[in-house]
Amino acid sequence: MVSETILIVSLILLNGFFVAAEFAIIKARLPQLQEEQGIAARIAVRIIEKQKEYLTAIQLGITISSLGLGWASERVMAGGLEKLLASFDLTLAENALHVIAYIIAFAFIVVLHFVFGELIPQGLAVRHPINTTLGIAWPLRFIYFFLRPFVWLLGGIADFFLRVFGINSNEEEGVHSEEELKMIIAESAEGGAIEASERELIQNVFDFDDRFVWQILQPRAQIAAIEINTPLNDAIQFSLDEGYSRFPVYEESIDNILGFIHAKDLLKLSRENNSNKKIENILRPVQYVSSNKKVMHLLRQFQKEHEHLAIVVNEFGGTVGLITLEDIIEELVGEIQDEYDTETPIVEKKGDHIFKIQAQNPIDDINEYLPFPFSEGEEYHTLSGLILKISEDIPAEGDKLRVDGYEVEIVKMFQASPEVVRAVYLPEKKENNMEKEG
Repeated sequence: MVSETILIVSLILLNGFFVAAEFAIIKARLPQLQEEQGIAARIAVRIIEKQKEYLTAIQLGITISSLGLGWASERVMAGGLEKLLASFDLTLAENALHVIAYIIAFAFIVVLHFVFGELIPQGLAVRHPINTTLGIAWPLRFIYFFLRPFVWLLGGIADFFLRVFGINSNEEEGVHSEEELKMIIAESAEGGAIEASERELIQNVFDFDDRFVWQILQPRAQIAAIEINTPLNDAIQFSLDEGYSRFPVYEESIDNILGFIHAKDLLKLSRENNSNKKIENILRPVQYVSSNKKVMHLLRQFQKEHEHLAIVVNEFGGTVGLITLEDIIEELVGEIQDEYDTETPIVEKKGDHIFKIQAQNPIDDINEYLPFPFSEGEEYHTLSGLILKISEDIPAEGDKLRVDGYEVEIVKMFQASPEVVRAVYLPEKKENNMEKEG
């Protein structure tokens, strides 16, 4: 009886060893192990490099130990319990005693196996993957040496049946999808392995490839442009007032952009001993891009052609907006403010659920600063667009509308478009978002 009990305990511990080994070598990272010293570290590195083969050996070990545990527990514990129950002179049939003893033994072994053979080893390996991998390296290497023929045979059989079903067992091995990587990053941030700023930067990288020019452009109404016939001194003063380094140049209408000028070229021109100091003499060619162009593709285009600015046009050739290299970089690293930037915040909190909003910005940018977001749609990209969609007429300053639970008051108009609005969140009135108040 003692030897059988030792066998059961040994099988539970063996199962726990294989479970710990499985989780440890999945969780451990090769660069961390390569920094460790000693023979165990070198063996551990080898194990990670041949992870698939070792995982197969581990699964084989778990199967053997579990089957052995089932056989031993039924043979030893059930038989022992049956004799123990029979000694109490219970008025039960022999078959009933056997069933009761088997159920009790099965439940007891399940608890022991699950706690000591699964949960504890798994928790240890997940919390300390490097130390666990180093600890199991020597014995796992030894076990793998004896199980290798069976690993090769069983792996070959499995690969054969996978090929029968048209599945390549090596296809995309070890490759994580974008969603899996996002989940790993989120878990790492929650566990303190990476900073919140690092998580945001990585998240921006994933989102970057899905962004289009229309989502980040500076709207037409906000373009700081210079008319071609503007006197040089006036153009210099305009550049100083606006604080930008590059300005589109148009003739008669912003839809007719001729090129752009650089602020430093204005200063150079002003110092020349030349009576013909017209800004058309320093005009540079400008790129035109579609609003549906992907931001990633435009970035590569900027890099290839050494450009910093492009005019965004619609299908009719009209000017939709402007996009710069800085706009693109800010999509990755966030807002970049230099010592001359005095940009008005997109959203200013004025009280409890009261906000002053620059409405000509993209709705997704505005929603980042609001506790309750405005709805997004394909027909509009800015809050101004949403307001114009809801309004039956062009709104005037002072008009109020119900928009997605907000009472929106038009504070300032720019031509026919709301530029600044005051939004008060009134959740009980959310269903009235199409109602307009004068």
